[in-house]
Amino acid sequence: MSSKTEIKDSYYLEHLEEIKEAYKESKDWNKVISTAVYLDVDVAQEAFIDYVEEVYKTKVKDAKQLQKLTGCTEYKDTEKVNLQDIITSARYSKYFRALEKALQEGTKYKDLLQIKPQDFGLPKTWSGCLGSDQYSSILWALSFEFLIDEPAGLMLLPSPRVIAKEIKAPYSVIMDAYNITRNR
Repeated sequence: MSSKTEIKDSYYLEHLEEIKEAYKESKDWNKVISTAVYLDVDVAQEAFIDYVEEVYKTKVKDAKQLQKLTGCTEYKDTEKVNLQDIITSARYSKYFRALEKALQEGTKYKDLLQIKPQDFGLPKTWSGCLGSDQYSSILWALSFEFLIDEPAGLMLLPSPRVIAKEIKAPYSVIMDAYNITRNR
């Protein structure tokens, strides 16, 4: 059975291949965005930014640079695509997958705190993603990994205290993970 991160990694690779193929056929980044970069799929946006960086052998810093490299325009009325949102979503996807992978490998809470969003090109806070800072992103990763967000999860799975003990986190962190899913 594949782990969640292996499945997400395979989705990433599928999107990357689709983006490469779309660019190879059209040589038009606007067409690539409109046909192969799904705005509700973080890994698709991650694959897009990674491929742009691979093609131009540079790190995309901001929307202005992305627009200069690719010639992409920011869609106004039709799709409401903001190039900076694509960059943020791509960086968040890479960061969140790192958190998920660390949890699946048995990482403890203190080690999760060492996985910094800034190392993935994110600022201290951002918007437009599931998490909006390091702490909320960790809470979402915990929620997904331990199925805290599932309606029957707290009845069928280990108790929040057991989860807290397992990852050596304060109990309040697990309760925050439980509450963040209820407030979305």
